[in-house]
Amino acid sequence: MLGGAATPYRERRLSIEVVVLCMLDFVLMRAPSFLAIVDRLGAGKIPGVPEVEVSPQAFYRRLQKLPHQLFLDTLERASAELDPSRRFVRRWVAELASFANGVYAVDDTTLDALVRRNYMLKQHPKGSLETLGGRLGCALDLTTGLFAQLVYDADAAANEKSHVRPILGGLPVGSLVVIDLGYFSFELFDWLTDEEKYFVTRMRAKTSFEVLKVLAEGSRYRDRIIWLGKHRADRAAHPVRYVELFVDGQWLGYVTNVLEPSRLNAKQVWSLYAMRWTIEMAFSTIKRSLGMAYLRPTGRNAMLTQIWSTLMVYQLMQSLRLEVASSLDWKEDEISWEMLMRRVGWYAEELPPIPLNQWLCSQAKKLNLKKRGVRQRRRSELPDDVLAQALPPPPDPEFDNVPIRKGRQGDPHPLKSPEELVVGRLS
Repeated sequence: MLGGAATPYRERRLSIEVVVLCMLDFVLMRAPSFLAIVDRLGAGKIPGVPEVEVSPQAFYRRLQKLPHQLFLDTLERASAELDPSRRFVRRWVAELASFANGVYAVDDTTLDALVRRNYMLKQHPKGSLETLGGRLGCALDLTTGLFAQLVYDADAAANEKSHVRPILGGLPVGSLVVIDLGYFSFELFDWLTDEEKYFVTRMRAKTSFEVLKVLAEGSRYRDRIIWLGKHRADRAAHPVRYVELFVDGQWLGYVTNVLEPSRLNAKQVWSLYAMRWTIEMAFSTIKRSLGMAYLRPTGRNAMLTQIWSTLMVYQLMQSLRLEVASSLDWKEDEISWEMLMRRVGWYAEELPPIPLNQWLCSQAKKLNLKKRGVRQRRRSELPDDVLAQALPPPPDPEFDNVPIRKGRQGDPHPLKSPEELVVGRLS
């Protein structure tokens, strides 16, 4: 039970457990409003909950009063219990960086405008920053597609670099993170290297650098060890590796602190960065398929309750997708979120005499869980002429102990204090 024997809350019809199950049902059934959930509650249609008749106002007040931390704690515990043996993973992703202690994509998403417009919000035009729900920064485990770390920032205009360190700090030592250009920062790169964590990102245009050593130089592939920043006032302390590939008529540049090409070759760098799109698809799923594009409450506490409930359903659904795909030797992306949500919703109401995961795996083909087609978003393989050149050079003992220089001078990028953020550890 969420409250436990020592719960400070008195017995009532809308207990903590009832509200949690109602919120999960709200997400799973994609209810159009809390009124629909109150109706389902009164009709006894919410699995695991007896008939409870309450007014919509009472339900909403209860949702506002229950601390969102209870839902975040439940999300953390549920995430920790999902497949602890890691039987169902994308093993080919782990093989792209076999030396790393986990492979993650890190990104931010701006939460959409609040659906309900109270008197305080109506004074602002639709779509303005004041009407938005804030920002959600996440680390997604690329081997499972599950969220591993998250941080909520109420400031919808916040720079992602101002609150990324709590996310990265929660990842294990030796992990590798894939980040986009929004996080491009000499200070952040140095901090990750000092924390003994690896990164892969794109090279920002017009970034100055000094070449320390040329590892490969060809018409389709270039690989160099460089210092980022030529000027003392703005430069990195640790050297990085700059990998360039000529693909479809243009040079694509990537930066990583894995200096040995024998550990992470050019093809692996390219493939890992391509995997960054996975977190964008996860954000799209929680917003569109799971309804988080429509934040129903206007109060911060109740709004966070909806966010944590949505992520809880996502974690459970994604775990099921992995298991079904593994049991049928399908690609995980071939399983439709839309059809999976419908079938799980039906199961929750009918409760067949067989565990949900077994039912889905045994009936997957009859349930039409597989998509009719999967759109190819980008080139899936490097061209042959690039692959022919992108062979890792032999190990160079000279770079076993690369020198460090004095980094950037002046004030660092302002970071959010822990009091300004809500941090969740899901792994």
